[in-house]
Amino acid sequence: MPRSTSLRAIVGRFRGGGLAAESAWSLAYELTSMVGTLLAFTLLGRSLGVAGYGGYASLYAIIGPMVTLAASGVTLSLLQHVVRDGEPLDETARSCLSLAMVLGVVLTAVGAGLAFWVVDTLDAVAIMSILLIEFVTSPLVNVAASTVQAGTSFAGAARIRILLVAGRIVMLVVLFTTGSLTVASLGISQLVWSAILTAWALRAVGRRYGFPFRPGPVRARHFKSNVLYSTAISADAFGNDGDKVVLAANRYVIDTGLYAAAYRIIMLGLVPIGSLVNVSHKRFLEHEEGRRGEHLGLAVRYSAIGGAYGIAFAVAVFFAAPLFPIVVGADFEGSVTMVRWLAPIVFLRAIGIFSLNGLMGLGRVTLRTVLITANAAFGLVLYVVLIPTYGWEGALIGTLVTETLQVVMTWTALVVVQRRADRAMDDQDATHADAVPEPLPQPSD
Repeated sequence: MPRSTSLRAIVGRFRGGGLAAESAWSLAYELTSMVGTLLAFTLLGRSLGVAGYGGYASLYAIIGPMVTLAASGVTLSLLQHVVRDGEPLDETARSCLSLAMVLGVVLTAVGAGLAFWVVDTLDAVAIMSILLIEFVTSPLVNVAASTVQAGTSFAGAARIRILLVAGRIVMLVVLFTTGSLTVASLGISQLVWSAILTAWALRAVGRRYGFPFRPGPVRARHFKSNVLYSTAISADAFGNDGDKVVLAANRYVIDTGLYAAAYRIIMLGLVPIGSLVNVSHKRFLEHEEGRRGEHLGLAVRYSAIGGAYGIAFAVAVFFAAPLFPIVVGADFEGSVTMVRWLAPIVFLRAIGIFSLNGLMGLGRVTLRTVLITANAAFGLVLYVVLIPTYGWEGALIGTLVTETLQVVMTWTALVVVQRRADRAMDDQDATHADAVPEPLPQPSD
């Protein structure tokens, strides 16, 4: 095919398939989330100080590993069963809504018990309001958004999610400018907003697709998928936040605040990667029978883009790190060295996330979960061993080791599984060819 014709085909597919709009909305959502994270980090850091921010970070370190049970796991299950497995949208959405509600209530109770034990700088109102936001109302909004994503496209889902984040930003800024920003006031105001949005989103999405969007019977297959996805994501989240939990449990109050601030800055660097993941997620689920090397090829292409960005980000952070205390306050001067050492995480995540999605596309969700969970358990051992002696340096070492190990394990697994799938297709083709009878000889004239 001529080069110009190929280019026109690519551009036409990009426009016709709605990828431009989806990419734009995905980037808009990620940027809105980044603004919200940056503002929360900056304004709460200035209002609470290092010790106060350490308590806030400790609460979210507890929330992180568990929130996927009520949020990410449920939405990924919804997408898999509708997009890949072709199940009815209404039945699946209502089942997943019930799952999110039940799990949210249970996790709020469990999270409260852990928070009252570990976090001693926040009061009960602050703790409970934040837990209800993260475990109940926000996951229900995301179920509504994921229903739109499964039924139509990511663009519609992104609009709902942007509304959630934008409202939270407004509450944060108003409280800060009026001098009344505390964790408790922030939690109460954002809880009210997310509850209102939940009621609206469920009603609007249900009317759009013609079914009453209320809790329905929980299907065993949806629960199983949720457990697999949630276990993997929760283990990964604990690997991400376990270092901060162990720091807090060992009463490294100042180090916890500084390290959490540095980690939050690095997480902002993952915004473009998150946009790429959002747009490509449905593509990995759309398995094309008979296509060899499909998911490995997808993972390689997306990882090449993400890896190049990760290297550029690490270089930029090395030179820009001294500017961070100017933004968040002189009390966070100690975060500069931490930020520089944590910068490689973006590169490792950027090349590691698509190997995981490749395994998902090949239907190996259980293997994906086992690898992530084993790596997170190893990371926890490193944190428990290293942090009591070395403080934040021990947390850093444990984090970089586990991030690197996960990349190696998941890419190795993806290559092996893809090759096995390709060999299975070759064997099937050979068997089919042997089963086709040769044509009978034609009589000669």
